[in-house]
Amino acid sequence: MIKVGEVVEAMEKWVPQSLAETWDNSGLLTGDTEDSTPAVLIALDVTEDIIRTAQNIRASMIVSHHPPIFKPLSSLSGQTLSCRVVREAIRGNIALYASHTALDQVRNGVSHALAEKLGLLSVSFLSACKSGMVKFVTFAPPEYTDRIREAAGAAGAGIIGEYRLCSFTAQGTGTYTPSSSAKPFAGMSGELSRAVEDRIEMIVPSADAVRVLEAVRKVHPYEEMAYDLIPLKNADVTHGYGAVGDLPEPMDSERFAVHVAHSLGVKTLTISPGMKEIIERVAVLGGSGGNYIGQAVDAGADAFVTGDLGHHDFLDNSGLIMLIDASHRATEIPVLKKIGDYLAGELKEKAKVVIDSGKTVQFTKVWKHPDITCTGGKA
Repeated sequence: MIKVGEVVEAMEKWVPQSLAETWDNSGLLTGDTEDSTPAVLIALDVTEDIIRTAQNIRASMIVSHHPPIFKPLSSLSGQTLSCRVVREAIRGNIALYASHTALDQVRNGVSHALAEKLGLLSVSFLSACKSGMVKFVTFAPPEYTDRIREAAGAAGAGIIGEYRLCSFTAQGTGTYTPSSSAKPFAGMSGELSRAVEDRIEMIVPSADAVRVLEAVRKVHPYEEMAYDLIPLKNADVTHGYGAVGDLPEPMDSERFAVHVAHSLGVKTLTISPGMKEIIERVAVLGGSGGNYIGQAVDAGADAFVTGDLGHHDFLDNSGLIMLIDASHRATEIPVLKKIGDYLAGELKEKAKVVIDSGKTVQFTKVWKHPDITCTGGKA
């Protein structure tokens, strides 16, 4: 058994909710952090069938990508899917947690899982995170500098390209006068004290700043930790939307389309031709990627694989880049295994982790006829 709060903490160590868009509704949506569960079910969407699956495996928590409550619910008496799912979750004491746009922006998240599924190499983010970077600065006795640096680094600070634990340290003198109620690390109440201190500076993605502060506070010796978070113009290259990488070997466009279909297990693709017949560099974005076609072109991609492309997406970009709409659902499903593998490692057998196959939710159908093939619904 494991507490719901422990699962939430594990997820947010990898997928900080500070990354979520302001319009999103992710995080813990139903349930209590103090409740316990013997199993966790991983799913893309939460439906009544998924709730029943959770009950069958005795999972009192579902971790999904899409939030089952997205638009505000004015009541729980309606017959919308959201209302029915929330009612059933509450009746069954099942906690619902969704990661959504935060999971879209982390390494090994939605788009990186898709890139891996397609076998791309040298993968990087397609579009850098908007929130940027901050400089974290704190002051401590020199004998504590190494442990502070290591704690901050473990929480996401000090990463510059392929280098870790990057920091700058300078020494100086700090002054303070403790009150009668204070419990100073050194010095006497009511007296001005002077202490030799290290100034420790590390660069931090804005999304990880709170986590870094919490980690450093646990090892910092002072009762009151002095710190600065200084906004920087540096781009956050550790988070972002989409991914771009290279195929292990070039493919002609027809062979690449077949490769995408086979890799994602789909039978229907919507495709428009690009500038090149030979595909080497590929951009991907799991889910709805129409707004990122320009970034894919700017990244030098020969093809862009995503979902939810519209008529004008294909029309306006015809001849610029090969566009492949492999469906919203199919381009996001690869991330389920990433979530499952990650949580299995973090929970360390305290709870069983079960990954939904993606076949539980069926809302599309393909009709076949000698003269026509049409898809019902949109996956």
